[in-house]
Amino acid sequence: MLLALFASMTTVANPILIRLAPIVNPHDNDGVPERSPELVPVLYLDGYTLTASDNTVGSTIQLLDEDDNVVFSTYVYIEGDIALPTTLEGTFTIKVIRGDETFVGEIDL
Repeated sequence: MLLALFASMTTVANPILIRLAPIVNPHDNDGVPERSPELVPVLYLDGYTLTASDNTVGSTIQLLDEDDNVVFSTYVYIEGDIALPTTLEGTFTIKVIRGDETFVGEIDL
C-alpha cells in the first residue's frame, strides 16, 4: 500500500529538447556564415531545470523577456543541471552565447 502511494506521487521526467538556431550577421558575406557553426548547443528543459550538455560548457545562457530585457543569465562551467528562477512565467527567448557564435530559441515556463 505504501509503495503504491509513493508510486502515485512520483512523476516521470519528460524533458523537452530546446530547439536553437544560430544567429547570422546579415552584414557578413550577404548573410552567409563564413564557416559552418560548430555543434548547436544541446539543452533540455524539465519544469524549471535546464540540463546542459558538454557542448554547452563555456557558454553564457540568457533568458530574455518580450522586451528583450535579460531576466536571467548564467555561465555554464560544467555540463549538468541549471536551476531557473521559479518566479519566471511565460514565454522567453533563450540565447546561448559561445565564443563568437550565438544561438537562440524559445522556452515556456
